[in-house]
Amino acid sequence: MTMNLDFAFPWMLALLPLAALPLLRRRSDTLVFSSVAWLPADELGRVAGWVTRGGAALAIAAIVVGLAGPGRSQLQVMRTGSGAQILILMDRSASMDEPMGSRGVETPRGDSKNQVARAALTHFVEQRPNDRLAFMMFGTSPVLAMPFTYNHRVIEAAIAGTATGRGMPDTELDRGMLAAIAQFEGRLSSGRRAIVLVSDGGALLDEPMQRRIREGLQRNKIALYFIYLRSSIYSPDLNATLPASADSAEAQLHRYFLTLGTPYRLFQAEDPKAMMAAIAEINRQQNATTTFIEHLPRQDLSPYCFALALFCAALLVLLHQLQVRSWA
Repeated sequence: MTMNLDFAFPWMLALLPLAALPLLRRRSDTLVFSSVAWLPADELGRVAGWVTRGGAALAIAAIVVGLAGPGRSQLQVMRTGSGAQILILMDRSASMDEPMGSRGVETPRGDSKNQVARAALTHFVEQRPNDRLAFMMFGTSPVLAMPFTYNHRVIEAAIAGTATGRGMPDTELDRGMLAAIAQFEGRLSSGRRAIVLVSDGGALLDEPMQRRIREGLQRNKIALYFIYLRSSIYSPDLNATLPASADSAEAQLHRYFLTLGTPYRLFQAEDPKAMMAAIAEINRQQNATTTFIEHLPRQDLSPYCFALALFCAALLVLLHQLQVRSWA
């Protein structure tokens, strides 16, 4: 671990010379006696005197340093684990509010696709303690809910926030993909990188947009996992050898992803169980051991200074109670 000691208010250190005041002898410390030579040597008292003056000086110094706000910033720690940089790109269009895997109008309404995706993604985040995660939504336009962070509680909160309000009217997947790739640009790689795309539909991408997405994924060495939430029996089956709707937007998007030149895997989920199975498989594939550097927030050390000053003050009170202040 690397660390740098700094002060939030370094000008307060100018008061440190005040810590020398207790080291000066005072006449009030002397008891008058008719013949000092008759007094026995008081070694314990001499030691107590030095402890008293030293404790008072240390208490003042600790208070001054504490007021200066000492701390350690720019902390870096080398960690070894199954860490990866994973961005979750979730579809937040209005169709995600529809029931999952509906079989027709006579089928009872179950959990919505958004609700199923939230539960599975939350479980995925819980299983990746060493990952640096980011969460982004897309619909009419991409929305970065949380950039890359090791704080997974805020990622879980961002995922839970997708339950609020209604979905956006359009599914602009191309803008969402480009915004997701941009989060990796200029960022040091900690090993594996991946985008987990969760959507219930496809989008028609023109040639320039396809080229930009392909180049971005290849340039940043990003793997793509497409979790396709199949809405109903009328939605195209992308796992079929010869899809009935070969010209559907979903089928064309899948065929395009197969030509990316970077690792790509399709997961088709028709119910919550299949969604959880897809998340488990992604978790298994992104479980390689890597070494990465974690940047820690600044650590404030002033409480330790004040605790030391409090201990010294308590010691001074105790010694003051034991001190002989009169021969009477």
